[in-house]
Amino acid sequence: MSSPLWFLFVIVLFPHAFVEYSLHIQVDYNNQVYHLSELLFENVTKVYYSNSTFVYNLTVYVLNFSQILTSSAILDNFSLPKTFFYIPNPGEPVVERSVILSLLSSNDSNYIYYGKTFIGYVELEYFYYVNSTGVPYKIIILQIGESGQLVSNTTYILVKSNLVNPNEQPILPEGFKIANGSEVVNVPISLGLNSALDQLVGKYISFVTLLLVFVFLTVRFYASRKKTSSN
Repeated sequence: MSSPLWFLFVIVLFPHAFVEYSLHIQVDYNNQVYHLSELLFENVTKVYYSNSTFVYNLTVYVLNFSQILTSSAILDNFSLPKTFFYIPNPGEPVVERSVILSLLSSNDSNYIYYGKTFIGYVELEYFYYVNSTGVPYKIIILQIGESGQLVSNTTYILVKSNLVNPNEQPILPEGFKIANGSEVVNVPISLGLNSALDQLVGKYISFVTLLLVFVFLTVRFYASRKKTSSN
């Protein structure tokens, strides 16, 4: 059964606890549909008992281009993770993550949560599918444009996690290079908990923005190349 104490026990017992997701991104641009495939990897690297926090690395592999979009060290709270893909006590009506999630439906220890946020005029809708393990097995993020049209649909599917099966090992691509405009970023650990978590939320939104910008530029490149080849 998932709980904050169980999560703490697991990340202490397995200091390199991880979750690995495959991502499929579908983008509608200029009446064309484009697809991107990515792999997202989060792994715990440190635990700080004094302030109930832990550090995890987040890395996104863009499979279409053999590139790493971002690699970051992020501070989170192990009693109630804000961004790490783990939900303590699934089934609670509200989950206080960086994007607040509300329970939409439940069936036999399977739960669907819903959240919404805005980046400027862009609306993002989140659907988390989670069971008793606390690790979401599917996440859907919809990007809605100013006119209410669907701009992009990103689906996360859980590939592996030793939080679900202690014997699991990640399978990560090798030889990928850091994408242009991306960089390795670290959140200062010396900050106070509240300040650090405030930065964490901002960093999470910044990461989503970075992902959207990368997808948009990639789609523009695809569209331009297709237009050139057709002339």
